[in-house]
Amino acid sequence: MKHLAKTLSLILAGVMCVSLCACNIATGDKDPDKDVNEVEKGDYTQYTKLVIDGGGQNAAYNTTSSLIYDKYTNPYPYNTLEALVEEWNKENAEKYGYYFTVATSSINNDRETMVPMLNNGTAPEIIYYLQTTIAEDQNKGWFYDLKEVMETPNKYSKEGEDGSVRWRDIYPDDLYQSFFSPNGQIFAVTMEQNPIGILYNKTLFEAAGITEEPETYKEFMEAQDAIYAYAQGVGRADPSDDSTYICPFNSIYPWYDSYLETSLMGDIIEYLDVIEVDGYVNAEEYVRAFMTKDENGNRLYSPDDDRMVELYRLIKQMCKYYPTNYESYYCTQQFTVGNLAMLEVTGGDIREIIDTVDGAFEVGVFAYPVLETQPAVEEPNPYYTTYNTSESFVQRGLSGYSTGWAITNSAMNKDEASGNDNCVNACIDMLMYLSCFENNDRMVNDLGFAIPLSGNTTYEYFKPLAEIFKEDRENEKALAWSAATAGNAMNKDYYDAVYLFRKTALTLDQSQIKSGLSTLVSSFSSSANILYQQNLWDKDSWPAYGTSNRD
Repeated sequence: MKHLAKTLSLILAGVMCVSLCACNIATGDKDPDKDVNEVEKGDYTQYTKLVIDGGGQNAAYNTTSSLIYDKYTNPYPYNTLEALVEEWNKENAEKYGYYFTVATSSINNDRETMVPMLNNGTAPEIIYYLQTTIAEDQNKGWFYDLKEVMETPNKYSKEGEDGSVRWRDIYPDDLYQSFFSPNGQIFAVTMEQNPIGILYNKTLFEAAGITEEPETYKEFMEAQDAIYAYAQGVGRADPSDDSTYICPFNSIYPWYDSYLETSLMGDIIEYLDVIEVDGYVNAEEYVRAFMTKDENGNRLYSPDDDRMVELYRLIKQMCKYYPTNYESYYCTQQFTVGNLAMLEVTGGDIREIIDTVDGAFEVGVFAYPVLETQPAVEEPNPYYTTYNTSESFVQRGLSGYSTGWAITNSAMNKDEASGNDNCVNACIDMLMYLSCFENNDRMVNDLGFAIPLSGNTTYEYFKPLAEIFKEDRENEKALAWSAATAGNAMNKDYYDAVYLFRKTALTLDQSQIKSGLSTLVSSFSSSANILYQQNLWDKDSWPAYGTSNRD
């Protein structure tokens, strides 16, 4: 679920902030070639100061407190965003009457800090905003709606480059549609692409006799079996002893669930994605699928239908070798010390974990394994699914776009007080400046925790994931990794309920999953009613049950 992924990315970003904001006194290995030059700033005191909250989902873009590289205490010195902002100031401060600074540290979507500031109109003018709560926030007047300006050219994009005709063209059309709130607004310009996949210990793979990276769910599960068999052979197969257990697979957060869910829903997405046909099942389309029935009283979608039972069968199976105390299992630490064979990761995790391993063993990254339908000519195997997954192809390599920066009511209030639109326009101009490919490449690659909007990554472990994504995008049946995930589409209450049920599902027998899903039905029904009333959806205008977007 995209929202679920974003929440943990927020937590990780907070951790990154700690490592990025290192102390000024470095005592480890030095390399002057990796030091960063301080930004020389002009005098803009005659203009009004605006603030950019440089938060991010993989790592914050705020300037580090030290610009001196140190392998252990300050491994990622950074101030490229600050340098770009200064370049913009020199060219534009006089025109708008405003100049920008980058906040010393990021609020990083901390709701307890951010919401009071938004309510009071005191938030930074450009703020990192995680759209997990977009359904709840859409009507509060906190953020400027960018929908119309996204249809205009980005003046900083080179001629013929994506963005030069319509700013929105820096994103593929189908992925752009996922940025909208339920009431049709867009609040944030996303600044990076998020690599996602499985980080693995090549040394353990070789010891277990695994010679190829898993490409299918079946191969992925067989790799887990091989790792566990190896662990048994060397006396390290006790899942209750984290200090010795060789765990085949674990997750920082269950992003792969979204891939599996979309894979299972792919052959019926044409019947779900019928209100706004864009490759995603949005909140209204999920509510419509739940509220409309056929002549026998069957819903097109329900959280307890057989596909969802199959989803949790696959998830439970995937987690069968989890440690006994899996909720307190420190998977990143266990991977870095060589006790974990495979770890589900995103961009920030990949970079930091590989740097921490520091050559102690060989590592690799592979994209999400493809879920396959049980072949008729083979004996039944639980590592296949009985659902028709060949009707669609779910993209791998990248989870889409992340690190959205929004213009807040602080900017709108300044314009209201001055009787012009200079402040909002300055913020729009800055976001255009930072999202054009040339500048965005600098901002993202210099930090190195994500892939820039252009796709031109400079980090070797991101390159294969970016290539796989590019190849998958060319498949005419391709769907986004979370195109059909109700936890993504609905509001935060339902997203929380899905996450909590996932934990519950791992404790249930497979025979109990169907009845257990009744808790999600209740939560979905409540969220559906709230969204239906909140957005004034017209039930009578919905396409009839069984309507296809191909009709």
